[in-house]
Amino acid sequence: MKIIITGATGFIGRNLAEQLHENGIQVIATGRNEEIGRALTSHGVVFRPADLSSPQALEAAFSPADCVIHCAAKAGDWGGFDEFYQTNVLGTRHVIQACRRHGINRLIFISTPSVYIDGRDRFDILESDPLPARQLTHYAITKLAAEQELLALSDEGFEVIIVRPRAVYGPYDNTFIPRLLRMAKRRRFPLIGGGETRVDVTYIVNLVELIRAALSAPSTAWNQVYNLSNGDPLTIARWFELMLGVVDTPFRPKKVPEQAAWSLAALMELGTRLPFGPKQPLITRFSVRYMARSMTLSIAKASDLLDYRPRFATEESFTDYAQRLSAV
Repeated sequence: MKIIITGATGFIGRNLAEQLHENGIQVIATGRNEEIGRALTSHGVVFRPADLSSPQALEAAFSPADCVIHCAAKAGDWGGFDEFYQTNVLGTRHVIQACRRHGINRLIFISTPSVYIDGRDRFDILESDPLPARQLTHYAITKLAAEQELLALSDEGFEVIIVRPRAVYGPYDNTFIPRLLRMAKRRRFPLIGGGETRVDVTYIVNLVELIRAALSAPSTAWNQVYNLSNGDPLTIARWFELMLGVVDTPFRPKKVPEQAAWSLAALMELGTRLPFGPKQPLITRFSVRYMARSMTLSIAKASDLLDYRPRFATEESFTDYAQRLSAV
């Protein structure tokens, strides 16, 4: 089998490229970071530099393959709409164009369960549940738009799988762990509402397991949307404690009322508009809502149609995560 991975120099894409290559799959990795590209090459992965903004570069990097795994994205809860639209919508169109050019008709898209967030506690969300009338971030708006364009390709004979993984963590993460560490440097770690909300999370190795299952799934399992997690929810306080434990950082929580956190986040967002203010606030109003509301996903559909079985339960995944970090 031969696959192409976009965003292979990012967190999710790099893990997929290395682990699928180790499983004997021929991988062509594309991305912007040529230093990480050289690291992938040292693992035996074929790397071809390409930016989503350039359809010509993507067409040159692609070649006939069994499937494209589209990981490249502009993620996060902060930034202008155009930044997200250019990457997540127009960039996806460029990927589709490159697929057409090379006769590739199977595509797996890494999306987000942020499309479900509506400001309420939500449990065991099904893929078929109605989506909120309004998405709360530019990221969710543009990822949902990309999903819709990809699923519409079935009329052309494309087969597409949309994956919505919840809170992915693991080796090569250069976003979430650094953010937690910045918060942990304070005397006490601010924990909104005491951290008793329940959340689903996804270990990167489990995500790779689902992608591996999807690559060999029958046609009836394609042109579908799938939730993804470890299937093993935990409190947000325990999640942060385990994450910091991976990097040997003590977790000293301090309960912060939700309204106080919301007001602080609003001030931090305002501070980014000042001439010498930070480009990004340490905490946003969206992230306050994210931490203050429970959200768990049903993974029954992935289990039934893709035969997905998480390789690691949540608690044991952090032991494996620490071992992988120590081996680097």
